[in-house]
Amino acid sequence: MPRRSSKGRGAAAHGLAGRASTPKPLVKAVDPNPSPDAAELPHAAAAVAEGLQVPDAETYAAAETLERLQVSAPADDAPPEEPPPEEPEAPPRPQAPAEASSSGRAAVGWSPEEEAVMKLHELAGVAGEDVELTEEEVRANDQRQEDEICALEAIFGDAVVIFNKKGGHRSFQVHVHIELPDAIDVSTRLSYGDGTLKYGATSDGDADDLVYKFRVEHLLPILLTCLLPSSYPSHRPPLFTISTEWLDKGMISSLCRMLDMIWEEHHGTEVTYQWVQWLQSSSLSHLGFDNEIVLSKGDVTCYEEGGDKRACADNAPPDVIIPRMMRYNDNKHHEGFLNAIHSCMICFSEFPGIDFIKLPCHHFFCLKCMETYCKMNVKEGNVMKLRCPDTKCEGGVPPNILKRLLGEDEFERWEGLLLQRTLDAMSDVVYCPRCQTACLEDVGNEAVCSNCLFSFCTLCRNRRHLGEQCLSAEERLVILEARQKSGQMQGKQQEILNELYSLKEIMKDSKQCPKCKMAISKTEGCNKMVCWNCKEYFCYQCNRAITGYEHFRGSCVLFPQEEIDRWEMQMNQRVQRQVVAQAHAEMYAQQGQGHPCPTCRQPSPKIGNNNHVFCWACQKHFCALCRKPVHKAAQHYGPKGCKQHTADS
Repeated sequence: MPRRSSKGRGAAAHGLAGRASTPKPLVKAVDPNPSPDAAELPHAAAAVAEGLQVPDAETYAAAETLERLQVSAPADDAPPEEPPPEEPEAPPRPQAPAEASSSGRAAVGWSPEEEAVMKLHELAGVAGEDVELTEEEVRANDQRQEDEICALEAIFGDAVVIFNKKGGHRSFQVHVHIELPDAIDVSTRLSYGDGTLKYGATSDGDADDLVYKFRVEHLLPILLTCLLPSSYPSHRPPLFTISTEWLDKGMISSLCRMLDMIWEEHHGTEVTYQWVQWLQSSSLSHLGFDNEIVLSKGDVTCYEEGGDKRACADNAPPDVIIPRMMRYNDNKHHEGFLNAIHSCMICFSEFPGIDFIKLPCHHFFCLKCMETYCKMNVKEGNVMKLRCPDTKCEGGVPPNILKRLLGEDEFERWEGLLLQRTLDAMSDVVYCPRCQTACLEDVGNEAVCSNCLFSFCTLCRNRRHLGEQCLSAEERLVILEARQKSGQMQGKQQEILNELYSLKEIMKDSKQCPKCKMAISKTEGCNKMVCWNCKEYFCYQCNRAITGYEHFRGSCVLFPQEEIDRWEMQMNQRVQRQVVAQAHAEMYAQQGQGHPCPTCRQPSPKIGNNNHVFCWACQKHFCALCRKPVHKAAQHYGPKGCKQHTADS
C-alpha cells in the first residue's frame, strides 16, 4: 500500500533545500544491490472512480497495483529494510515490450502506472553501475533519500505515491499537474482516410483533414516514475520514466533530456523536486505550447531516431485521447465546484458546493430549496412545468436529480402523473370505457383495448358500430333524458347523463383546446389563448390552432370590443365615473328620482339633498330646482337665488 510519512514534513522539506547547496565528492564504487526481478517490482494500476469527484485516484491506482503484485507496505516509522533471504519465486509475469502501445496494454490489463514501473525496472536491469560506496556513504544516501521523499509528500500530498523498498532501492511516482494560469486551446488535425480516425499531418496536411479544437483549464497529469539507486544523490541520478497520454514519444524524449540537464546542473544533490517543479511550470513553454497545445503522433519510435527509452508514449487513437482530456477537465471543474462556497439564487444563503444541486443548464441551487420546489410542484400536479427555478431558463430537472430530491414514494407519484399527462396530451390515445386502459385510436375513430380486448367507438364510447353514424353529444343527451323520464335509465347511463350535463354547463362559458380537447374559459385579455395542459396556442374566437398574431389580420379580432371598453374604463377614471353615474341614474330613474338634464335630457340623480347635479352624459352642471345650467355655484345659489340643499317632496 502507499506509504504515508508521520514525520514533520516541513522540516524534511527544509532539509532537502539545505542539502541542495552542498554537493558531495565523487567516489568510485561497485553497486552492491543488484536490480530486482520484474516479478517483484511494485507497479501501479489505474482506478476509474465512479462519479466526478476523484481526489485520490493516484493513491487508489498505486494501492491496486501493490495488491495485485502482493507487495506489502512498510510501517511509517519502520527502519530501512535489509534485503530478505532468497526464496523460491513465483513464475514471472510477462514482461512489457519496450514499445508497448495502448492497445497492447489493454489486452493484458496493464495501466499507465503499471507499464511505467515495469519499463523503469527493465531499464534498471540493463543499466548496471560500477560504483563502490563505503558504508557511511550508503547510510548518508539512504537518509537523504528518505528525507527527500518525505519532503515530496509534504509538498505535493496525494500526488506522490511511494512504493515499498525492494532490493535496497526506493521507488515512487509523482502525478505532475501542469500549472495553467488560464484556459488553453487544444487542437489536432484528424484524418479518416482508411475508415479509422487517426491523427493527420501537422503541416502541409491533406485538405480533407479535419481540424478539431477545444478548450480546457486542466490537463491530464504527467506521470514521473523514479527509482533511487543506492549511489543517489552522491554519484548517480535517479532512474526515471515519463509517461503521458497527450504527448508523442518525441516530445516526451525532449522532456527526458531536459531532466538530464537539470541533474548535470545539480550533480550530487537531490533533484526530484526540481524535476517535478520544472515539469509543472516550464514543460509547456519548452515544447512550444505557450498559447495552444497541438496533439499529434510523431514518427520517432526508437532511440537511434531521437526517441528516448525512458519516454512512455500512449498510442491510443484521438477518439480515445480527446474524450479523456475533456472528461478529466470536467471532473476537475466539478471537484472545484464541490470545494468552493456558493450563494443560492433562491434563499441567498451560502453553502459549500457539495450542498448544491447543479442542473444541466448550469444553474445551481441549494439542496433544501430544490427539495421544497420539486415537492411543491409534484404536490400541485405541475409535472409538465417542472423546470429550472430560474425565471429566464427553460431547462428541465432531470429524473435522476428528481429521484434524489423527492424520495421513492413521491418520485413514483411524479412518474405516474407525467405518464398520465403525456397520454392525455396525445391526440391518438383514448381510454377503454371498461377497464380505463390507454389505447391507440385508429383512423376511423375506433380502438381495441389491449387488456380486455373490447372494441369500441372513440366518439360515443360504445361498442364499435361499423357503417353507422356516431351520435353527437346533443343527440345522446336527448336520448338519455328520454330514457330517464321513462324510467329505463341504467346505472352506467345515469353516470353518462350526469357527465353530459356537466359538459354542457362547462361548454357554455368555455371552449375546447383544438389539440388536447381540454375545456378552457377566458376571463379577460386577448383572443390568443394558450392551453395550460399541452401549451397549444389557439384563437378563442374561431377555436383554431395558431402560432403567431398573423391570424388576427383576417376576420378574427385580437381584442373584442367588450375587452377594449373594460380596458379603457380601467385606464380612464373619468369614463369609469361616467359608467358608475349612468348606472346610478338608471336605477334612480326607475324609482322616479331622476332629474332630467336641461341640455341632453338624460336623467341624473341628486347626491343626498344637494340640488347641484352633475349630468353623467354631457358632463354639464345644472340645478335640480330650476332646471337651469349652473356655471358658478356661488352666483346661482344664495339668498337671491335657489337653495342649494332641499329635500325632494
